[in-house]
Amino acid sequence: MSRITPPEPPAGQIEQRLEFETLLADLSSSFINLPPAEVDREIEDALGRVCELLGLDLAVLWQWSARAPDVLTPTHAYPALDGSIPPVPGVQDHYPWSIRQMLAGRTIALASLDELPPEAAVDRESALRVGIRSSLTLPLAVGGEPPVGALAFNTLKEERDWPDALVKRLQLVAQVFTNALARRRHELSLRESEERLSLAADSAGAGLWAQDLRTGAIWATRKARAIFGYLPDEVVEFERLKSSIHPDDHELVLGAIEQSARSRDPVDVEFRIRREDGGVAWISSRGRLESSTSGESARLMGVSIDVTDRRRAEEALRASEARLAWGADLAGLAFYDGDFTEGVIYVDDRLRDLCGVPSEGMQGLQTLEFWLEHIHPDDRPRMQDLREQLHDGRLARLSTEYRYLHPTRGEKWIRHLAGVVARDATGRAVLTRGVFRDITEQKRAEEAQRDLSRRLIQAHEEERSLLARELHDDLTQRLALLAIDVGCAELAAPAGAQAEAMRAVREGLVRLAEDVHSLAYHLHPSVLEELGLAEALRTECERLGRQSRVALSVQVDSLPDDVGQDAELCLFRVAQEALGNVIRHADARTASVTLRQMEGGLLLAVRDDGVGFDTASSGRGRSLGLASMRERVQLVNGTFDVESTSGQGTTIVAWVPSIAEKR
Repeated sequence: MSRITPPEPPAGQIEQRLEFETLLADLSSSFINLPPAEVDREIEDALGRVCELLGLDLAVLWQWSARAPDVLTPTHAYPALDGSIPPVPGVQDHYPWSIRQMLAGRTIALASLDELPPEAAVDRESALRVGIRSSLTLPLAVGGEPPVGALAFNTLKEERDWPDALVKRLQLVAQVFTNALARRRHELSLRESEERLSLAADSAGAGLWAQDLRTGAIWATRKARAIFGYLPDEVVEFERLKSSIHPDDHELVLGAIEQSARSRDPVDVEFRIRREDGGVAWISSRGRLESSTSGESARLMGVSIDVTDRRRAEEALRASEARLAWGADLAGLAFYDGDFTEGVIYVDDRLRDLCGVPSEGMQGLQTLEFWLEHIHPDDRPRMQDLREQLHDGRLARLSTEYRYLHPTRGEKWIRHLAGVVARDATGRAVLTRGVFRDITEQKRAEEAQRDLSRRLIQAHEEERSLLARELHDDLTQRLALLAIDVGCAELAAPAGAQAEAMRAVREGLVRLAEDVHSLAYHLHPSVLEELGLAEALRTECERLGRQSRVALSVQVDSLPDDVGQDAELCLFRVAQEALGNVIRHADARTASVTLRQMEGGLLLAVRDDGVGFDTASSGRGRSLGLASMRERVQLVNGTFDVESTSGQGTTIVAWVPSIAEKR
């Protein structure tokens, strides 16, 4: 097997060395201050020149991947490969021995593959498959850092020697490439770092700037220029900055800079600027001094953020707090804070006055104990239970009313709102806040209104009862007598037109008497007093069923003996009004009335399969009817609910307590 050897004639060696030295000088000069974008092209060109000068067939520059440290990637080659050069993750498997040598920083010079040691058998087989005859592989490293890659020169046709002088010169070539690649990596990393910093600053709405304290020149990012209202290409001097600062804040800003120059402390200042459109913006700036090599302050570097929105929000918050305090005074709200970590209750003067808490002698949680002791005995268990639910997390917010026994002013009504500000790791409340409001006068007014409504309804029912009796006992009797008299006249009249007329009058009187009787029953159903609520409901459904096309059904459970007349009359009127709505408005085929005992009272439910309605926008007539039913139920301390959806019918539910449950 033949082997290529360097030219023997001294003149040939000298000429080749001169050409190589010239090539090295050209490479060194061409890679100085080379822009990053041109490094790849210069390396490809340099590989070609070296291989052509030395008669080499193949040269490949490999680099360790920055994102995958275990992957070697061929990035430059001679002859140049077409298209992009893909990563070769399997190169470690094909050349494991060579990889270890490169990582150790060793040069591999092989005049023949037979020179490979036995432990490099895998490398030898891989090189034979490629067709390599001789190879020189140089690690690419900067200083004492681990290699960033490798540069391999190969022959494919003939074997050749690698004299030390040639290896040293090719190591210089590798070093030129390494320095260029390292410089490019550094510049790209710096640029990427600057871009990340700029992106992070932009994302935070921050503008970066630097001021040269000797010249007054200011460098600023685009975001910083936008914050201050400067043009992207505008030259910014310190005088330009001073003209932007609000006149009332000149002394503040300049004083902060001078103080920093004296004390070397960072600058931290918020000030106003005037923009070109006449508007005012608030800027928060933080910076620090950077000294020159002589120790003098040379540059002030920092960041600025537009905090106009925050300032406006703070002003709005202060105004809101002032309005809240003013509103609290007008509304008579009393405040308290409960810190159960410290075991302290803080109350304001209004709460002390409202609850009669002594101004002295109360420490820790004694105010809480005083408040609990003076809650009305009938309301105290409920309040203790609600408070426990709030503290253990079962209740998110407390909103209730209760009676309170003031030490000197007697019974009061209190409206109490409270919430939890902080909880411990177990979910137990450790900080609570709440407000009290004296609603005694409101409760008295409501009670007076309820009493008036009760008396009005009672008077209304009495008037209806009187009118019903008058209609039943007087008018219907007189109509009956008239019908009898007309009937007698009809029998005495000769056959013909006169008899027919008398018959028509008699029938009209009978129908009128029936209508008057029905009106009297509607005004005051005597069956309710005589037979009770259950029979009255059945009778009402039978009467309405005869007068309409709606199929009505009644289901009544056995009723307790202690249901009072007010509760019975209330439920009957609710059922009467609800069934009237079904017949007038629901367009229903069926309806049902259910009456049963439930939770210490009576539950009435009226359901229909009609058109339903939107409870938020019901018609005036129906709305008045619902309001009347709700008011009646509330007057007997009951509850009233309406469930309805367009096209899906309506359900009206009323519950009233038994006599034992009423106040």
